[in-house]
Amino acid sequence: MSNKKKSLLVLICLFIIGGALYSTNYAIKKHEKSVQAIKIKEEEVSQAKVVALAKVSADKKALAAALKAKEDEKLKADALIKEKELAEKAKKDAATANALAETKQKKSSSSKKVIVIDPGHASVTSSVKEQQAPGSTIMKVKEPGGTQGINTKTPEYVVNMAVAVRLRSVLQEKGYTVIMTKTQNSQMLGNIARAEVGNKANADLVIRIHADGDNNHSVNGASMLVPTNTKNTSGIYKLSKEYGEIVFNSLIKTVGMKNRGVNERSDMTGFNWSKVPVILVETGFLSNASEEKLLMSDSYLDKIAKGLGDGIEQAMK
Repeated sequence: MSNKKKSLLVLICLFIIGGALYSTNYAIKKHEKSVQAIKIKEEEVSQAKVVALAKVSADKKALAAALKAKEDEKLKADALIKEKELAEKAKKDAATANALAETKQKKSSSSKKVIVIDPGHASVTSSVKEQQAPGSTIMKVKEPGGTQGINTKTPEYVVNMAVAVRLRSVLQEKGYTVIMTKTQNSQMLGNIARAEVGNKANADLVIRIHADGDNNHSVNGASMLVPTNTKNTSGIYKLSKEYGEIVFNSLIKTVGMKNRGVNERSDMTGFNWSKVPVILVETGFLSNASEEKLLMSDSYLDKIAKGLGDGIEQAMK
């Protein structure tokens, strides 16, 4: 074989081998690209799954947070309702406790207090005399009778009793033990006997109810009489005056009549024989036409009783 042919054969072989190598290399590269594409796709799918899972997780968390927030809101609302209910209950309990305490205090302070009411004068008079004070040589008539209305001629004892029974009701409602020296206008008691009612009851206060009269028909107004400080009244002087001022101020404030003041008296038999605090109220002048008209009015008498009752309550505190 000639050299020329040999060279051609070699070239053909090289061409065939080169083509085969190229084809193989191309196939390998194509396969590598395919594998790489698959890997990329797998990575994308994996990332998509991660993102999807993350979104699902976030959605779950958001839902859980929303549910928790809603639950917290409900718990908070329930707590507020409960708190309001407890506050209302506490308020009611406090009100009940205060009412019970007030009732208890009222009972403890007033039910132990004894008030004696002495409606002045009677429908029966007596010229029998009695000592003005223990050991005194001065003698005074037991029951001279009181004054009367300038126009209606209503006896003073009628007005006195009308005020007394009203005051009794007021004081009983306040829880006091109330004793009347008498309940009928026909009962005649001397002033010593009246004082003895309060002494025997060991009264915390004796209040004597009267109405006034004067020859000068223009004179009007209310006054309070209390014992002066003597050897017979030294033990009750201070309290009697203190109580008299408190009760009288309440009367004037409630009723609004003219204030004729609190006056000390040493000539009152009922004061001088008393061993317990005692006061005497003059509710107005039956000798004054305008004041007589008022003293004939039920509503006016109710005011007087209220003023006296409230004053006694203040004095007994």
